[in-house]
Amino acid sequence: MQIYDYRHELIELLENTSSDQQSLKQTLQSLNTVINILNHYEEPKSSFRKPKQFFQPENQATRPAPRIRQASHSSLLTGPAHEVTASSLKRPVTPEPVTVEKVSQEERLAADDLYLVHRKLSGAEINHHYYNEALIHSLHFPLEDGDIVQLDPQQTVRGLPTIRRVTADHLDDYEPEKIEVIEYAELSSVPGSDVLQINATLKGNSILDENSANTIVIDPFKFPGRSLKAGMVVDYAYFDHGNGLEDAKNGSIRWIHEKQDFDTTKQPAKPKQVKKPVHPRHDYEKKLDYDLKQRIVLLITGDRERSQELKAVVDKHHGIYHALDASMEDKVSSSKMKREIREADFVVVCIDKIHHRISQLANHHAKRYEKPLAIANTTTNTAVERAIARALNGDPAYAQTSEDMANYQKK
Repeated sequence: MQIYDYRHELIELLENTSSDQQSLKQTLQSLNTVINILNHYEEPKSSFRKPKQFFQPENQATRPAPRIRQASHSSLLTGPAHEVTASSLKRPVTPEPVTVEKVSQEERLAADDLYLVHRKLSGAEINHHYYNEALIHSLHFPLEDGDIVQLDPQQTVRGLPTIRRVTADHLDDYEPEKIEVIEYAELSSVPGSDVLQINATLKGNSILDENSANTIVIDPFKFPGRSLKAGMVVDYAYFDHGNGLEDAKNGSIRWIHEKQDFDTTKQPAKPKQVKKPVHPRHDYEKKLDYDLKQRIVLLITGDRERSQELKAVVDKHHGIYHALDASMEDKVSSSKMKREIREADFVVVCIDKIHHRISQLANHHAKRYEKPLAIANTTTNTAVERAIARALNGDPAYAQTSEDMANYQKK
């Protein structure tokens, strides 16, 4: 084993030591450091017991110099450029930074089976699964881009988790794309061509109805399997980037309606002739005592003729009356109802003369925007007054029993 010759290092250290206390103290610290280093690299004693003449007394001043392995050519005492001290040998250990993974808002929602809806021109993507338009259309509530829905992984439809409901949650950093839908547009043929076109709707409220020259060409070969032909009534969706008809031309067919959904050839039954009073009375006397304090009551009903009488009910209780005519189902769009409900403080739905879809839509938007909602079974002053009271007091939306209604009407 090669022994490192450290004598010249010690001589150099002592020669550079002056007589002042600071220098002597620093040299002493360096010598202590050297001793610690030499003790660390000293070879372990062999188990062979040497003869007595090789042993030295315990109190002898001199001791054999320990042997060390030459680890490098740099100085054990001063290093390559400076004096080695205890502080220079004990280098501070920098702890590694602890990385804390940030949980995103979407991951927190997923813990409760809540997922973002990426609405497409046809269908939607939810939790990396594609739901076709037939599944979306079968829901009892509308589904828009950016909505947060709750899935039920225990119940599946066509192999996909069931969509239970739309919540009031929204992702802070998600900008939903604006999708416009041209509803109930009738396909017509283009003379001398195999393509089809849409240039008007049954509702009369789309970009096509604004000008007779507005036309969108539909190529049936781009929609294989749908067997498109003239006379079909479809919903046509497109991304609205603010370019009007140019954006609409890049859309897609979302839904094909069944004939019974739009057939107007059947003659409606003639309504019974009801004698109207010459001077209808609107001075309704209230039977319940509550104060709306100028808050807005939205009344959704299919009976236009009772509008003024119902307004008197709201006026008597110091409220502001808003009405939404739902007598024609196709005239009530989801966006229109959503706008009316957002502006109201209370929502009352008279279910006797409206389509079931209208009441479901109203219930959905009322829950979404946390608006108190009550159901009036009939479009009468008494039923509406009681429904407003339930909405005001936070009671159940429906009247408890028919007996309660009968007892109330006797008062």
